[in-house]
Amino acid sequence: MKTAVRVLSQRGILYTRRRSVVGMTLVEILVVIAIIAALAAMIYPAIIDSLQKSQAAMIAQRLDAVQKAEVQYSIDQQTNGQTLPNNGTPVTIQQLQQYLTRFGVQIQGRNDLNQGTGGTIEFGSWGSNPYFSAGTSVSSNPYISKYNIPTGPLSQGSPGGN
Repeated sequence: MKTAVRVLSQRGILYTRRRSVVGMTLVEILVVIAIIAALAAMIYPAIIDSLQKSQAAMIAQRLDAVQKAEVQYSIDQQTNGQTLPNNGTPVTIQQLQQYLTRFGVQIQGRNDLNQGTGGTIEFGSWGSNPYFSAGTSVSSNPYISKYNIPTGPLSQGSPGGN
């Protein structure tokens, strides 16, 4: 009888050892997944908000670069004794391309200028301002209006104009 008790007790010891080595139960795994989902739900709005802010800041920076390129083009035209384009004449990429750079590299065209903005950087016309024409994915970005990014040509002398 002593041998039978010994065998049962050894099996019980083996079972408890195996139980502690096996790993996590299904309930424990579900709790971990629920915690991760709750953290993701709290973080997601902040990530989307920061992406919209950075996109609006990029659009503002590119519009500023286009405006500065227009000024530089005008200065170079006057310095070289050439006539300036008339007000109302559309600004072209060929006129400004040599003055526009991104990360220190000259842009190669409108696609380079518009990359990552979700819309189109419009040059406008001489005597007006560059502006942003939003695509469908950017139309819901609240920071475009909050940062006063022009979405159309501004009349001369209007407040907030570029």
